[in-house]
Amino acid sequence: MDVEFWVQSPRLLSRNVKFLRFSKKMAERKWAVVDVSVDGNNGDEQQSNGTSYAGYRLLPSGCLMEDMSGGFCKVTWVVHGEYLESTVPELFKQFFRSGQAFGACRWLRSLQRQCEYMAVLGSSHIPSSSSSSSAISPLGKRGVLELARRMKESFYAAVSGPVTIASTNIVDQWCVSSGTGAERVDAAVRMVTWNCAEIMPGEPAITVLSATATVRLPGTPPLRVFEYICNSQRRGEWDNFVNGGPVEEVVADGSHGTNSNDMLILQQSSTDASGSLVVYSLVEENVMRGIMGGADSSIFLLPSGFAILPDGHGKAHYTAVSSSSSAPNNGEGALLTVASLGMLSSSPSGGPAARSFDDAGEHLCNMIKKIRDAVGANNVIMA
Repeated sequence: MDVEFWVQSPRLLSRNVKFLRFSKKMAERKWAVVDVSVDGNNGDEQQSNGTSYAGYRLLPSGCLMEDMSGGFCKVTWVVHGEYLESTVPELFKQFFRSGQAFGACRWLRSLQRQCEYMAVLGSSHIPSSSSSSSAISPLGKRGVLELARRMKESFYAAVSGPVTIASTNIVDQWCVSSGTGAERVDAAVRMVTWNCAEIMPGEPAITVLSATATVRLPGTPPLRVFEYICNSQRRGEWDNFVNGGPVEEVVADGSHGTNSNDMLILQQSSTDASGSLVVYSLVEENVMRGIMGGADSSIFLLPSGFAILPDGHGKAHYTAVSSSSSAPNNGEGALLTVASLGMLSSSPSGGPAARSFDDAGEHLCNMIKKIRDAVGANNVIMA
């Protein structure tokens, strides 16, 4: 079975963790669900291509659910797990030690997000922008939500999946920089080329370049970073797709912004105390309008996006419900992962064009620099 651990470095572990599940009705209106790993012994797991993963094992863990009537349910979640710290990159060690990487709050928020998704999917209300004249049918709403879900899954697969496939070509990390002097930002960008059909079954067999970089922004609240990235009026500061201008939200749950090339941006975002995610992809406007009208949503996307985690250096806060930008900063910084996917161009000799790697690295580094400047981060520490 698939567990959405949502760890932001594909070098830490795979998303796929096999476990056994036991569920039982304990009493009237009370249920228990218990999971335990059946593989992933503590220590490095050797993959078929020789790649090692940090070992993580889920010890007996689970939740107790109680029907409270009136449409409410009380959920108590307990997590026991262990990992091999020597395999965790230095940048993530404090995040792991704080208990936020695999804590119960993360599981609760994952459950809450799924419940919210199912509620929107089954409701008759169609969220839309009051400034938009775009119409979306009930079938179109389902299609848009399904497309956004697949886009997010493709993003996870692209960031975490390639290193588990034997035929992928893992390129050594490239150190790139943007700016000079005190304004300079350095980032280690991990490049991977892979066949799309092997990572995402059912998709076309094209060669894709995945570029990923993670940096730490000490003392910068993760929510501040998230709110800047989601600010439609300032999107043009970091997103080359919109040519420096603002975007207009068309549909609220998976936003679409127009640009000058008859394209829309499909975006899905979520945030809470355990972390934030922003995933987006370009979609042809006529295709998106068709999906909103009820047409087939099975289209191919190459998503890009951001994952924002607390760095674990602040005072512990274990609220699983929500975060607020008005909350006082507890000294916590942000771990920012930026990922970009694109089709890999070929050189005249038939191999991948070196310029494609340079452009991808420079693009990510420029984005990190613009985000750093916008959120007022004093320092950027690369992985």
